[in-house]
Amino acid sequence: MSKKIWYISKYANCLKYGANSRQFSFSKEFVKKGNCVTLIIGNSSHLFPILPKFSGDFFIEKVDGVDIVWINLPKYSKATSIKRFWTWVLFEYKIIKNHKKFPNFKPDTCIASSLSILSIFSGLFLKKTYKCKFIFEVRDIWPQSFIDLRASSKKGLIYYILRVIEKIGYKYSDEIVGTMPGLYLHVKESGFNPNKVTCVPQGFDEDFYSKNQEVINEDYISKYLPKNKFTITYAGTLGVSYALNKVVEAAAILEKVEPSIHFVFLGDGIEENKLKQQAKGLSNVTFAPRVRKEQVLSFLSKSSLLLHSFQTKKVFEYGISPNKFIDYMYSGRPSIVMFSGYKSLINDAGCGEFVEAENIKALSEKIIEYSKKNKKELIRIGENGKRYLEQNLTYDILAKKYLNIILENE
Repeated sequence: MSKKIWYISKYANCLKYGANSRQFSFSKEFVKKGNCVTLIIGNSSHLFPILPKFSGDFFIEKVDGVDIVWINLPKYSKATSIKRFWTWVLFEYKIIKNHKKFPNFKPDTCIASSLSILSIFSGLFLKKTYKCKFIFEVRDIWPQSFIDLRASSKKGLIYYILRVIEKIGYKYSDEIVGTMPGLYLHVKESGFNPNKVTCVPQGFDEDFYSKNQEVINEDYISKYLPKNKFTITYAGTLGVSYALNKVVEAAAILEKVEPSIHFVFLGDGIEENKLKQQAKGLSNVTFAPRVRKEQVLSFLSKSSLLLHSFQTKKVFEYGISPNKFIDYMYSGRPSIVMFSGYKSLINDAGCGEFVEAENIKALSEKIIEYSKKNKKELIRIGENGKRYLEQNLTYDILAKKYLNIILENE
């Protein structure tokens, strides 16, 4: 039976304006399976610089069968800007104000996807008004993420407001979908039913990886990826929560012990200058400028080993499902992850290993262990990740799981 599904997510996007986000990829699959989907997005984001500009409260366009409603919002530049949080309020207000003018009116199911966590209110409004199923999708556990990223103290007013909103979502949603495998533990600790929680992790966009890849310039590769070295690449945002200072500390140790091992940081971010200063004088650390997402895979596939790391934070106890894992796994290269929370994907696929978060000794030892493996063994481990993606995490497969949640008890 065809369903009218509304998917509300302020920070979603489609390839036309930068990249196909999780929400768009699911929406496209829902449409392929015979449903009508309205994806509601804000046109103001620090994540994507090129978004549609228009007058009025909203703009509607159809992309790959998905009806996209763009909500017109003020622009902002910094993720911590007060204006950013004001756009959260305006986003919900304009949805509630104009919802009768949106395609596929009177939805059967509404999915409110964080961030913004305030989308709980538009989801509940639609549930109460039209008796539709309300699914709360949690991609970031707020306000715990807010606390752990040092934006507020746990006793602050903002924390209590966001925590109340979070609990409203857990209490009144019909189902809860999380990208992290241990979300049910957090919901249970919050005093709510963990049985209505289902993990639907980040998916693998087959079209993007098969049709939209670009081979990176050889001059760039030769400049930033040393030949005849065992190269370890971290690709992504150079942010505080990733404990990259510990990676540099490991590099300082390994420079003296294993000079054939070389670290590459591909990307930029708030910690870039600090990390460069910390790595000053180290011959085994290179910082490569950020490249387009379409070029990342080309760089990763030429590396020996891939690396991700996280601080020891409560929010990570419930697991992670970063887009970076998808890139890493598809590259066919093994991964090491410094992480002490609920483990998944890398170990599930057998394409690498986890070591304790912020444990420099454990990281250094594991890197040395991998550097001594022969190339055939490294390729075998890396290929496990690619195979796992294709067999378990395509959006076609995950959309069927999601639709089962939508259709449950109907």
